[in-house]
Amino acid sequence: MQSDHNPRTTFSPPLHGCRVLDLADEQGSFCSRLLALLGATVIRPETPGERPSSHFYNNSNKLLLPIDPRSCQGKEKLHNLVAGSDVLIETCRFSDLESLGLTRRRLRHTNPRLVHLSITPFGRSGPRRDYRSCDSVAAAFGGQMYVTGRSRGVPLKLFGEQSYYTASLFGAVAVLLRLIKRDMTGKGSYIDLSVQEAVASTLDHVLVDYFQDGTIAGRGDNNRSGDFALLPSSDGHVLITILRNWDTLLELMAAEGLAGKLLEEEFRQPEYREQHTEEIFETVSSWTSRHTKRELFELGQSLRFPWASVDTPDEVLRSPQLDSRKLFVHIPLFEGGPSAAMPGLPFRFSSFALPEPLPSAQLPDEFTWNEVESHPGGLDMKERSDEKILEGMRVLDLTRMLSGPYATRILADFGAEVIKIQSRKTAQGAERNDAAYFAAWNRNKRSITLDLDNPDAKEDFLRLAAESSVVVENYSPRVMANWGLDYERLRAVNSKIVMVSISAMGRSGPWRDFVGFAPTFHALSGLISATSRSLAPPAGIGYAYSDVVAGLYAALATLSAIRCRDKAGKGQHVDLSAYEAMCTFLEPAPFDSRVGFHIYRCTGEDRWCVVSVKDDIQANLVESLAGGFESRMPEDIVHQLQNAGIAAGVVQNASDLAHDEQLKARHFFVSLDHPTIGKVISDRTALWDWRQRPKHWQASPLLGEHNNRFEIPD
Repeated sequence: MQSDHNPRTTFSPPLHGCRVLDLADEQGSFCSRLLALLGATVIRPETPGERPSSHFYNNSNKLLLPIDPRSCQGKEKLHNLVAGSDVLIETCRFSDLESLGLTRRRLRHTNPRLVHLSITPFGRSGPRRDYRSCDSVAAAFGGQMYVTGRSRGVPLKLFGEQSYYTASLFGAVAVLLRLIKRDMTGKGSYIDLSVQEAVASTLDHVLVDYFQDGTIAGRGDNNRSGDFALLPSSDGHVLITILRNWDTLLELMAAEGLAGKLLEEEFRQPEYREQHTEEIFETVSSWTSRHTKRELFELGQSLRFPWASVDTPDEVLRSPQLDSRKLFVHIPLFEGGPSAAMPGLPFRFSSFALPEPLPSAQLPDEFTWNEVESHPGGLDMKERSDEKILEGMRVLDLTRMLSGPYATRILADFGAEVIKIQSRKTAQGAERNDAAYFAAWNRNKRSITLDLDNPDAKEDFLRLAAESSVVVENYSPRVMANWGLDYERLRAVNSKIVMVSISAMGRSGPWRDFVGFAPTFHALSGLISATSRSLAPPAGIGYAYSDVVAGLYAALATLSAIRCRDKAGKGQHVDLSAYEAMCTFLEPAPFDSRVGFHIYRCTGEDRWCVVSVKDDIQANLVESLAGGFESRMPEDIVHQLQNAGIAAGVVQNASDLAHDEQLKARHFFVSLDHPTIGKVISDRTALWDWRQRPKHWQASPLLGEHNNRFEIPD
């Protein structure tokens, strides 16, 4: 059959013609950079003569406009830019917006089609809306810090500005959703995005476990976990699985005469192994210490085990996989400045190339918005709630666990008809329909049962694909092809289909067939090494952070591909690497963001607070109080310091988050009635407008609940 696939030159980037005004500091500058890498024209006003800001790494692909917004002429230019923009991204305090004449009322009057994204520490409402914050305070209040580090040790802050990158990625997805809404209704939107909510939205099992049975997840360094272990190698550390790959691991050690007592009869019993993990780890460590981390990584992967070397950021930049896929591009940070390796986006489109990272450039004097293509929307020009933004989009969901289901849950939350493809063979463990974990990530979806090893089931799948907009899958690259359901086959029945493939390493490169889970990517991306610094062994991350990052990127890629499809009339295959997704969050920081903040133990079991200071006066004030921190509640300390203008935060655990007055005030948690589990409480994500209550959300489906609707035999 002759292909009708358009050549690469017929497609333009998803946001070609989209005009973005960037008034964000480090809280949101990564967001506008993501939009620039999707093809948007981003203009960033900067005060003339100002030293490059701490977030100049995120100014790549932007046009810089020297402007003094405090002057009359500067304000006029700013308002003209607002009038010609599609998107405004700002992180300003409300008083600053007022002084610039950029109140919401004024913005609506100036440009009623504007998508206005406001990224602030706690959102524009609630009892904590005026609290001062920074990346470390956001990590504390958002629950990320409590579960990072060694068991019973001091909480750790993840390296870099993870809270801000997370909020920015949520912001980019939110912008794409509201642009779709604007193109249908002709009206703009206001997005009030909270950094705290963005961080709390990534917590994987932490809140699920608490709402299920009251379990408060502690710091999970994974160093004594039956699933993953961080062990010494001859040149660093390696992350391996032990109990889940016991027999093969024992054979490898025995072949070198290093299995020791583990060959004794009692160790054949799983229960005995569970009770003697310390002895097991000691013996396995003596084996791993004789090999390099790269040898162990490649050995494990050759056996299809999700092992990983614990790489440093410098080693990440030399990764043969990333080099083959050209994730990083070396560009100067600013004119006359040093160069740095800048990551692009962690996904590839089949029909065109996205823009590569480029140095920021000064806005040409002759530039006007009129030179940029405009997109006057208005498909139906009707009011449309957020629940119906994606109404009419059918998504076939072939994903499992977290990264894929997280992406498709976003689509379902905003109105897409997401059909979960399951089978009785795969609906096991955490994928059981009556499991709380499954329920958390699969709300608002439908379920049908198709065993794709069966030829008849494949025909049913192709019948549904012919009437669908999107297929999302997170199998290893060879699985869909082995089923005869690769993109070429799907495109043969539906030329407009968008297929999003999430895999560990991507569908090309020397590591193409390697496997991985979230801890794998935490290790390979440099996150564990950079977070742990000199800790030996390094400390792990107690939840599947990278899976949520990959899921958010998958949602962004899906919405981008749909936008391309709507403009070009043809579908697209998206190749997303979970490894690359995590690597984009480890950009080389121009300064160590942990300098200037301290973690203090407070009264109570495992209670802590974070304090960040910006000058000697604040440091002296904190120093005068620090001696009494251990006898005081963290909430009292934080309240006092915030009243003194100092950024401080409580290191919140799952219980704290569940009872957080700020999150309650902004309706962060949603309760849905499930027919077998009962009430299922989950977060609404930072994407959802806190002012709206979802009226039509449904709990996750039962296995095969919708077979009859789609004429699927039981």
